Amino acid sequence: MSDSAQALRRKPDLFFLVAGLASSLLCMSAILSFAFLLPVQIAYGRRGGREGIAAAAVSALCISVATAAGLAATGIFARGASRGLSAPIVLAGSIAIPLLFLLALALINAPIAPRRDNAYRILGVTALCVLIAGAALMAVERNDSVIAFMEGELRTAFDQLRGMAGGSAGGYDASVLEAVLEPKEWLAMIFALLRNSIAAILFTMLAGSWWLGNRMCGKGSRGWEGTTALDELRLPYPFLWGFLLSWTYALVTVLLKAQGRVSEVAWNCALVFGFAYAGAGLGIVSYLLKNWNVPKSMRICLAILAVVAFASPYGMAVVVTLSLIGVTEIWIHYRKPKGVGI
Repeated sequence: MSDSAQALRRKPDLFFLVAGLASSLLCMSAILSFAFLLPVQIAYGRRGGREGIAAAAVSALCISVATAAGLAATGIFARGASRGLSAPIVLAGSIAIPLLFLLALALINAPIAPRRDNAYRILGVTALCVLIAGAALMAVERNDSVIAFMEGELRTAFDQLRGMAGGSAGGYDASVLEAVLEPKEWLAMIFALLRNSIAAILFTMLAGSWWLGNRMCGKGSRGWEGTTALDELRLPYPFLWGFLLSWTYALVTVLLKAQGRVSEVAWNCALVFGFAYAGAGLGIVSYLLKNWNVPKSMRICLAILAVVAFASPYGMAVVVTLSLIGVTEIWIHYRKPKGVGI
């Protein structure tokens, strides 16, 4: 029997479907949404580009359907229409971020550059996504109807919190919440946070998902060839100049009290290279622990704790410490490198 006939008789492989469904379930969860790219990346690494794209398409479709159903159940479409927004606009705004991440992951896995340039590929895709996300963010901020809608949704959520506090604590907690839960101020703070850190969020999500997803593929898969173990992780040498120049730029904007786009670009660049070298610093720590015969299970637990600490109140201190460890490898040979770059 020929190979083509055997292929026709072979049972259909639904790995991409399972990966896409798992990705959408993670995305719709409140706690594990940061990991929703992992199943799709595993599909890319194990089965190649076609199944990876198929898994991403399934994930995008399921996320869109689930989001639409959830929004319809809450009546948000009706509230949007009452404030001048159509249902498609509300839905598009709700699913734009996960779809952008899925598109970015597809670009990272596209065979458009040698695989040894993965660090530059991720950085370039991040820059492209920042341009798209930044333009969308500016459009949202300048649209009075969208801003009014978002403020209304925040006000509805805050009113529920005030009602719960007032009914359970004699109104004292409600008065405190009344002072701090101001929709306009919260929305302004959210937009300011996004403008200053959107590049770092995109870079960390994409780089972390790509690296961990490929590592989880196992030996012999396509993705395994493009990644290294954590204790061997190094950044290309030009990243050092990016780190030094971006943080110098950020320091100058602070000293000159620069505002607006100048400050936003500075902090986005600084945080991207800071998080990149935090990953390199985590690799150095893992290498040292391995040399000190710390069990692998303990090293994995410590690495997970370090990543979780990024989202804690002490996250910036952890990032700065690991970044400095990663950068100083140019002068201090923590490992036995053939060179600082890869």
